[in-house]
Amino acid sequence: MTKTPIGQPWANEETGTYWASPNEVTLAEVHPLLMAVLLMRLDYADWSLCSVDVYDMGSGAPLGSFDIGFNPRSGGACGYFNAVGFEQIMSKPLWFNCSGDESDVIEAFYLLMRNAGHVQ
Repeated sequence: MTKTPIGQPWANEETGTYWASPNEVTLAEVHPLLMAVLLMRLDYADWSLCSVDVYDMGSGAPLGSFDIGFNPRSGGACGYFNAVGFEQIMSKPLWFNCSGDESDVIEAFYLLMRNAGHVQ
């Protein structure tokens, strides 16, 4: 048995981000900034909404949640990252294009957040 000091990762421990199963949510349940931009769209009723909790793979600690609205027909999507421990890391929701289903949209938003340095 190998002992690792508290707070030190195992040598073979994975790093990165993982998320739980997404939840379908209502407009009232998403971040207020995301709600505001979606309500300004004439077609907001055609958009699907989901929220997914995200975690650090190495420690299992919660990182926050992704709130995402997307329109499968148009390929338009908009997301907001509610980070744990930060008052607000995003000044506004992020618009992006993505085709596919809910899991594809979550993956695309995760990659945008990773490239911005918000998650691993």
